[in-house]
Amino acid sequence: MRKLQCCLLILLPILAFSQAPQIPKIDFKSNAEEVHRYVELFGLNDADALVVRIAYSKLPHIEPESNYIVYFNNGKVRRYRINESAQPMASPKIKRVRVQKKKYSEYWAFLNLCASEGKFNIDQSQLATLGEKANSWKNAISGGQTYTFGLYQGENYTEYKSFLPSMFTDEEYPGYEDKRKLIYVMEGFKTLTED
Repeated sequence: MRKLQCCLLILLPILAFSQAPQIPKIDFKSNAEEVHRYVELFGLNDADALVVRIAYSKLPHIEPESNYIVYFNNGKVRRYRINESAQPMASPKIKRVRVQKKKYSEYWAFLNLCASEGKFNIDQSQLATLGEKANSWKNAISGGQTYTFGLYQGENYTEYKSFLPSMFTDEEYPGYEDKRKLIYVMEGFKTLTED
């Protein structure tokens, strides 16, 4: 009984004064006229929830599978997976993926790390730049992945796309810093989505 009282004395102040994580301020690159489509698609009650999208594609305009992480201001985290069909009229298959509450802190820690270190500040024009040395690679590369990353909150959004950024991260290629940032952010969120 005494141990229980000691535990309660220690835990109650911590629980009473601890706050749910808040979505950090992100400098979005674009603004839409209405709230992003993921609020309706996922049935979210909070239009200010932050949606993070990660997709890898071998086809030019179709991401066959996209992973989404949704951060809520009350500290909760949700995940979704959307499988897109190559058929234009087919509707996407949306699956909600369970996130254990004990893992919430890992999701929030990585989001806050990226926001505080400016990892979301990527120059899209630099992602497409390959430079003179890479011109010889253009004919040799017939396959590879296009990386797609997006941040959506309310009417604000930022989207980045880059073809095979991991191949052009050496210092001799222009835009290598931005390609490294994109890879870091996407691989970090991808690691969180792997169960």
